[in-house]
Parts: sequence; structure tokens; C-alpha cells
Amino acid sequence: MRRRFALAAALPALVSLAAMALVADRLARRALEDELSARLVAAAKAGAAALPAERVAGLGAGDERTRTYGHVRARLAAVAKATGTRLFVVRADRTALADSAGTIRIGEPVLALERDRVEIAEAARGRAVASQVLFEGSDGRLYKTGYAPLADGAGDVVAVVGADGTAASFQTLRRFRRLLATFAVGGAVLGALVAALAALSVTRPLTRITEAARRIAHGDLETPLWRRRRRDEIGTLRDTLEEMRKALHARDEEREVLLAGIAHEVRNPLGALDLFAGLLAEELAQRPEAAHVARIRQELAALSKVVEEFLDYARARPPVREDVDLSLLVAEVADLAQPLAAARNVSLGVEGAGRARADREQLRRAVVNLVRNAVEAAPAASEVEVTARADAHGAVVEVRDRGAGLGAQARASLFRPFFTTKERGTGLGLALAKKVADAHGGTLVLEDRDGGGTVARLALPAAA
Repeated sequence: MRRRFALAAALPALVSLAAMALVADRLARRALEDELSARLVAAAKAGAAALPAERVAGLGAGDERTRTYGHVRARLAAVAKATGTRLFVVRADRTALADSAGTIRIGEPVLALERDRVEIAEAARGRAVASQVLFEGSDGRLYKTGYAPLADGAGDVVAVVGADGTAASFQTLRRFRRLLATFAVGGAVLGALVAALAALSVTRPLTRITEAARRIAHGDLETPLWRRRRRDEIGTLRDTLEEMRKALHARDEEREVLLAGIAHEVRNPLGALDLFAGLLAEELAQRPEAAHVARIRQELAALSKVVEEFLDYARARPPVREDVDLSLLVAEVADLAQPLAAARNVSLGVEGAGRARADREQLRRAVVNLVRNAVEAAPAASEVEVTARADAHGAVVEVRDRGAGLGAQARASLFRPFFTTKERGTGLGLALAKKVADAHGGTLVLEDRDGGGTVARLALPAAA
């Protein structure tokens, strides 16, 4: 997001800067070319006006040493010096007649003029024109050529006079381009830096708000948000999130008070009932009514279990992480589940290694619920396997049984509170285990086991 925000902020500015630089360069170059074209055409016209057309037309190969050629060349040199150009005279077929520097031979084709054959043909028809092509001379400068017709007394064009020249402004234009490129690169870097800082100023608090929202979603309502320093929409979002956290925290405190009241008002009578049922059982020992008292005590134990599981699920306490020895944890869970396993003729196999950063009490309750579910689902004379291992990525606890597996309807509602397929189940065991996994940022999945049965896998990530 930060990169996209920076790109979205910087790209329009960079594109606008590049477009402005391109337009400025094109306009400056066009203005310089037009000014140079007009000056070169004027120089070519001046050269044509200074030359005797009949004598120039009469020049032939080998006339370089004649007085006529010398006279023509001298006039070209004078005009060239006065205009700051190089003048030359060619026929319409682009063969040379004379030049101000005396470097070309009469009758030789001037190959360099192929680039201007259209303009030379236009001048041969009597119209002064400038070339459309800039070329680079041996000195590294940019040159252009202007052409003018050389006509005799009858008005017939006998040759074409060309004027090569450059403008000092082209050097200025090159320096301007380099300066423009420097400013463009500097502006791009500066724009990217400003955009990055702007992105940081927005995305960093958004990241902090996201982390705070994630903590709240995982049940941490104790940690307040940072003190507000901004007066914009992000500051308003922070205040709204903090108000929500305080409201949820107040609601949880009220719920804790309510749960404490329920625990007191329900547990005390249950304890008294169990006490008097025990006394009644002693008095009715060896009598037929003793079976009814035993049934009452079983129902009281089941009701106490429901109350305990309900209170455990309803409490919204964030995990308090500590080092947990997984081998000791699974051994303790096996001891707690052993009476139920013995009653159902199911054996327990446990194996644990490594340490995990987790809330020990919450993790123990979650694993106990998974093992009890597995024992209740396992057939008689089978084994429930409990393994726990840890590595650099986190901890994984697996509970495997050989029960009937999961049906499609059960799989869709596994972790829904109060959903159960057992006759006397509360439907809170798996929901509580899933809640513990979520609070630790982990996962709980139930899968079919090869050969029949179910694998419950509780995975907790390594805590930062």
C-alpha cells in the first residue's frame, strides 16, 4: 500500500514535469530553427545577388585556376564572412560549381546534399527555402542550410546558392537541455522523496491502527491506543477505535461482574445439593433408593460441568503468554482425561517435545476438550493419540482417534457454540478450543484420519 500511495502521489507530478520539459524544449528548438532558417535564406539570397549568373553558369570541370572562378569564389568568401556562414553554389543535379572555402571541385557531386534534394529542387524552381534537417558538423555543432535561386538576366535559374550556418543559441539550447534534465532528475528524486514521506505519514498510522484493531479482535481490550497527535481524518479514526475499545472493555467488565454473580449464585446451590446428596447417599447405602441418589449426583456433576464450560467460554480474557513445556502439558491432560478414558475402555498415548509461548491455562483447557471429544468418539479398545511438538515456526498439538469421523452437517457447524452431536454434550468444547486458537493467532482444524477417525490439529504461531 505504501508503494502504491507513493507512486500515485509522485506519478502525476513526474508526468506533468516531463510533459512541461518536453513542450519547453520543442518550443525553444522550433523558435531557434525558424530564426536560423530566416538568417540562412537571407545569406543565400545575398550570395546569389553578389554573383554574376552567366559566368557561374559557364564554369566547367578544370576551371578552378581561371580568373572567373577566382572572382566567383572571392565574392562568395566576402558574403560568407559578412554573414558568418559557408556559401556554396551547385547545379540542380547537386553537382558543385564553387564554394567560399575552395574545398570542392567543379562538377563533383556533393553527396551530403542528398538530405536536401527536395529543398534544392524547390530553389531550382525559383523559390528560396531552408532545409528541414539539422546536421552535426565536424566541430560538434548543429548546422542548417538555406537555399536561394541564382537567376540570369532572363530570369532563368542557372544554379542554386546554399548557405550553411549555425547559431550560438543552439549551444545555449543544449546547455538548457542538460539543465532541464538535471532539474527533471532532481525533481523526480525530490518528488519521490516527498511522496514517500507523505505515504509514510499516512500508511504508518494506518498500520498502527490495523495492528490495534487486530489486537482488539483477538480480545486484547486492556492496551490503550497511542496518544493522539494528528488533527486529520486518521486522528479521528484513531479516536473512534479507542472509543470502541473502551466501550468493549466496559462491556466486558460488566459481563465479568455478571458471570461472577452467576458463578456465585449457581455454584453455591450446586455445591450444597451435591453435599446433601452425598449425605443422603450414605444414609441410603445398601437400600434400593441409593440408585436414585447416584443418578441425582450424576446429573449435578453434569450441570456443574455445563456451568464451568459456559463460564470458560463466556470469559473474554486475552492470553497471558509464558513458556509452556509441551511434554508436561500433554502428560497433565492425559491424567485429567484418564478417568473418562478408563470408563470407556479407551487407552491414551501421549508424546510431547519442545516449548511453546502460550497461555498455559487456556491451552490446557483447549487440549483437554479436544482429548475428551476424541475419547467420547473413539470405540472401545481403541487408542487416542495425543502429540505435541514445537519448532521455530510455532507449536502444533494433534489429537487422533479412530471414531466414526465427521459428517457433512457436523463439519459445517463444528465450532458453533452449543452445537453438538452427543446426547449429553454442551456444544462448547470445540467452540472454546477454537476461541483459544484464535486468541493466540493460531488455527484449529478437524480432518479425516487415514484408516478412519478424526485428527484435531491445534496450531499456534511462534509469538514475537
